[in-house]
Formats: sequence, structure tokens, C-alpha cells
Amino acid sequence: MGPRRSRKPETPRRRTTTPTRGPPRPSASGAASRSRFRRFVWLREMRKLQKSTDLLLRKAPFSRVVREICAKFTRGVDFSWQAQALLALQEMMLVLRSH
Repeated sequence: MGPRRSRKPETPRRRTTTPTRGPPRPSASGAASRSRFRRFVWLREMRKLQKSTDLLLRKAPFSRVVREICAKFTRGVDFSWQAQALLALQEMMLVLRSH
């Protein structure tokens, strides 16, 4: 084998300031405006949920989960829960979850 040749390091090429694109295409039925705002769907949904006072979880499934957890920790003893206590617990859980 012969002697190794050293390569000259490549210099980085400059990018043009504007990307090279073709002519603008006409949008059919507002497809461009829909795709433009698709990114902000999560933000709209978050603002809507912050304005509303609805519970994010339904009352019945949350109540079942709370009763199940309570039964596990009390070794099967079934405690009766007041509706207002369950509602307060659910609202507090949602507040802690959102922060």
C-alpha cells in the first residue's frame, strides 16, 4: 500500500436566506388555513378547559376508584362516603393535577 493522502476538511456551505420554493399553489376550500392553525388545537383546548368549571373525570368512575382504594387500605371494611366529600376530593385532585 502506498502512503495515505490527507483529505482537506470541507468548509461548511452557506445557506440562502430564503428557501427555494416553487410558485404558491392556490388552496382549495381553505385547506391552507386549516393546516396553519392545526398546531394550536391543544392550546385552544387547554384554554377552553381552564374557562370551564366542569369536572374532567365523571363522578361515578371516580367514586368507584375512591371506594376501591378505601377498601384496600381498610382491609375490606366498607365506609359510606358523602356525595359532597367525594366531590371535594375530586375537585382537589383536579386542582393538584393541573399544577
